[in-house]
Order: sequence, then structure tokens, then C-alpha cells
Amino acid sequence: MEANHAHRSSSETLMAALLSSSVPASRLLPSLAADTRRLRCRLAFLLLSPPHFSRALARLRAMSLPSKAELLGRVLIRSLLLLLPALSPDGSHHLLRIPATDLDAAILLLAMCDSYSPPAAASSSSPSCSSPVDWHALLVDDAVGSALSISGLGATPWASLAPYVDAAAKCRRFADVVSQERVAVGGGKDGEWRGGASYAAVLAMPPAAGDGAPCAICREEMVRRGGGGVCALRPCGHRFHWHCALRWLARRNTCPCCRAELPAEDARAETRRLWRAVERMATGDDSVGCA
Repeated sequence: MEANHAHRSSSETLMAALLSSSVPASRLLPSLAADTRRLRCRLAFLLLSPPHFSRALARLRAMSLPSKAELLGRVLIRSLLLLLPALSPDGSHHLLRIPATDLDAAILLLAMCDSYSPPAAASSSSPSCSSPVDWHALLVDDAVGSALSISGLGATPWASLAPYVDAAAKCRRFADVVSQERVAVGGGKDGEWRGGASYAAVLAMPPAAGDGAPCAICREEMVRRGGGGVCALRPCGHRFHWHCALRWLARRNTCPCCRAELPAEDARAETRRLWRAVERMATGDDSVGCA
């Protein structure tokens, strides 16, 4: 079983996770189709409105490479969460909703990634080799071709599902690239991109009553103070002093005792965490523990 699992492609892993999901296709497909229409309409608006297109492209070009990687990670994670709602049962994942100020840049970035190829880029630029790619012309050609395709016309249920499977399957590749980058800049031995826990996950931690047991972080007793000075981590339930937990979770998103993972604020770290959950779902493991 482990050998077969190790050799699964990203798409095979996703399809296995989908088959084990408790959300029926009758509920999933309409929501994906509606989201696809919204994104396509927004992209069409950008392509038909030169001022808005120029503004979104300028914002994208002003971003640093790490910021673009973070934005791409958010787009991929969004596809993964929409495809597998079990990863965030309450629908409140902090990376699910992209801020309006970044949405246009994210839509352009994804369209550019999907449409770019050296021959197409060469044909969309002027004869001078130093001329930049005419992204507007390139994206218009790609959008028209996609809209007139069988998939673009929405003739089959797969037309709604396929873009999200394709985007979510890229999460593993994105996580691998991030790990290689982490190793290249002197990261940990395993190449994990470490990041603090998400603000939402920290705020959701419930208070707990101290019973005199030592805090695993500071080793001092957790005395009973009406629960005000002690908190419990989710999903494992281990307890710590609030101030100790806050300092710990600001640097890393794992429990000090059992290494259980909390949602990470950084999209690069969160991509790896969510993909591990997808792999557990694909093998029939119900202990996803992503909320």
C-alpha cells in the first residue's frame, strides 16, 4: 500500500481523495461551476478594460518574487479547498478568500501561468528579441480559444471539475519547489518551510483550566486561575500557558509536545500541510485534522 501510494501522481491522489470525500458531486459541481463563471467573468472584464488590466498588471510586476510565490500559493490552496471542503469543514480557512486588492493580480498571474509558452510569447512580441511579451494579446488569444473549446462551453461535468483538479494538483509541485528553495537558502534538513500558525487558528484556541502540570514550553506549573492563563491547542488538546503558546506559535505552527500541525499563516508552509492531509484522505484516513 505504501509503495503504491508513493508512486501516485498528484492527480491520482486528488481523485482518490475526492472519492473518499463525504461531499456528494451533486453539491460540489454547481459550486465549482459558479466559481468558475465568476473568475472567467472577472478575467474577461480585465481584458476588456485596458485601465483595469494595466493596473492589475502593474501591481503584479511591482511584487517581489517571494510575494508572487505567496500569491500563487494562495490561488492553488483556494482551488484545493474548494475541491475538498473537508480540509476546512467550517469554510473559514484564512487562505480561502483572497483580498479584493490582490484578486485581479491573482487572476492575471494564474492566466499568465496557464497561457505562457515560448512560441506563443515569441508570436505576441515584436520582432526585437528585447521587447517584452504582450500579455494582453497573449491572454486574449488564450481566453478566446478556451471559451470556444468543449471544456469552455461546459458540455460535461468534467468541464467544471478539471480546472480545479489541475490547479490543486500543482500544489504538490509548488510545495516541492518551495522545499528546494528552502534548502538552497540554508533551511532545515527536510526542506520544510517553517512558518508561524495562522492568526485565526491562534485566536480560536480555547482557554483551559490549569491543573498544576508543567507547561512543556517554560516548564513552570500551570496553576488553576479560572482558565485565564492556560490554553489548549487544536487539534491535539495539549495545554500551555497563553503567553508561552503565543511566543511559540509566532515562530512555528506545530505543537511542542506531539508536533501536531496547526494551520500556517504562510501559504508556502500551508501548502505542504494541506497536501499531507490530501494524501491521508486518499488512503482512507479520516484523521484529516485540518480545520
